[in-house]
Amino acid sequence: MRLDFAYPIIIGMNARALRTAKGMLCILLMLAGHPLSAQPSTEIYLAALSKQGNEWSLGKPANISNNPGYDNQPSFHAGKDLLLYARSRNGQTDIASYDPDSGLQDWITDTPGGSEYSPLEIPGGAGISSIRLDTTGLQRLYEYREGRSRVLLEELKVGYQVWAGEDLLVCTVLREDRMDLVVARPGFQMSNTYQRNVGRSLARIPKTERISYTSWEDGAWWVKSMDPLSGATDRIVRMPEDVQDICWLPDGSLICGAVDRLMRYDPKTENPWKVWHSLGDGFGRITRLSINATGNLLAMVVEKISEP
Repeated sequence: MRLDFAYPIIIGMNARALRTAKGMLCILLMLAGHPLSAQPSTEIYLAALSKQGNEWSLGKPANISNNPGYDNQPSFHAGKDLLLYARSRNGQTDIASYDPDSGLQDWITDTPGGSEYSPLEIPGGAGISSIRLDTTGLQRLYEYREGRSRVLLEELKVGYQVWAGEDLLVCTVLREDRMDLVVARPGFQMSNTYQRNVGRSLARIPKTERISYTSWEDGAWWVKSMDPLSGATDRIVRMPEDVQDICWLPDGSLICGAVDRLMRYDPKTENPWKVWHSLGDGFGRITRLSINATGNLLAMVVEKISEP
């Protein structure tokens, strides 16, 4: 299972029907229970972030993975000042780390018979969580700590995850032909489903206790917020067309990748999405984004666009 893909050409549909078909195709591909036969070739770029007044600026991005194959799902480990990501090697993906200060790469996992994706720091400890997809087809969420691993949620086929507390997890779970939004407590093997048919983008909203997620509603993807304790939800903004992933800046504004541009939306202004930064033709298609805890580094997943 995973990730970014090109849409096939669908003939004979009007614009609205085509957008709906695209969205539903996204859902169907994300819900596949097996790895895609040809994952896109992706790289991870790192750029400096800075802010003066209300304006954010971005430094020149540098390719920090520089590795053939699939390098994806970056997240920052605040406790160790490292960037974690899924990195290709020997026909599978393992979890790697990158030290922004020294430029050193290291491996965190080496799992024969399985690939790991979507690493995240677990709050309050030295461990990380990651989704493991075994060659048997079994997909589960694992904890990795001090060279050992264990299953965190025995019965749930987790697709994506975000930690809301030391034992409070918001995740998307693959069920039948959809993904459901689930709040779980791994320590008690307890979980509750709050919504069906959600997307893959999950994030903590800065300076709040809420989680953002994406939902396919009214023929479009929407960013929504959720209180993981009460389950209360609110709409935030409709996402730009063909965009699946968002990231929060420390000031509470949203950014996303739209081909080779970064778009920004500030909920406080109620203005629509605006182009924030253009990386230029030939840079590639920007998908996933991650910002470190201090707000001075932005990691971007970039898929090279094939020439026609």
